[in-house]
Amino acid sequence: MNKEYDNYINKIVSNIGLSGKKARRVREDLYSSLIEKQQITGETNPYILMGDPEDIAEEFRENIGMESETYLEYKSKLNILGVHHYWYEYKSKVNIMGIPLLHINCKPMGVAKGIISIGSIAIGVLAFGGISIGAISFGAIAMGILAAIGGISLAGLFSIGGIAVAFGVSIGGLAISKLMACGGYASANIAIGGISKGVISIFKQSGEGRYLFDNSSNLKEIINTIKEVYPNISEKIINIMEKFISLFLMS
Repeated sequence: MNKEYDNYINKIVSNIGLSGKKARRVREDLYSSLIEKQQITGETNPYILMGDPEDIAEEFRENIGMESETYLEYKSKLNILGVHHYWYEYKSKVNIMGIPLLHINCKPMGVAKGIISIGSIAIGVLAFGGISIGAISFGAIAMGILAAIGGISLAGLFSIGGIAVAFGVSIGGLAISKLMACGGYASANIAIGGISKGVISIFKQSGEGRYLFDNSSNLKEIINTIKEVYPNISEKIINIMEKFISLFLMS
């Protein structure tokens, strides 16, 4: 065992007041956690990796009933305490305008704020989290200025999710957008879906709109209608739409 890690772990165990098998279990888990965090971050200082030994020992004393628990209960509580990454937090030393380039916060309901952020709640340019907010976001609930991908996703330009809402393009089970939506239920100026509602509606089961096309319609006729109704849409966007519509008609 790394001597520095050994001394660090000894301080934690002695502050908890453990001995015998339980002390060995704690040592093994703490050492594994230190090694794992070292491999991820490249940091070797145990105090930076996990924090003050007295604080960690106090968390153990407050959260673990050592006398009555089973080993599985003990392991579960270790997970809650953050061993094996559950309370892992890392901030890169590189900052841009005072904001960490990378911030990882895996504490329960921990908030990560960085250019790249990863956490239960993540806020950043590129955000990954249970709840994520950023320019580009990925998460159970994702909100992105440019793009969002998640169970529930809200975005300015592009959104993919079970429920997807965007100003530009949305794709999902329930897709709502200003310009184009594609999904089981789609609502947009150009709506493509099983059930669709829009100015131009391309549908399988039912559709509402000024221009209606079922899935047996001619692709060129649909594209020509889009160009006629929305002449300001760029050719690149039209080409992307054509691919989406072609796939829909073939499905």
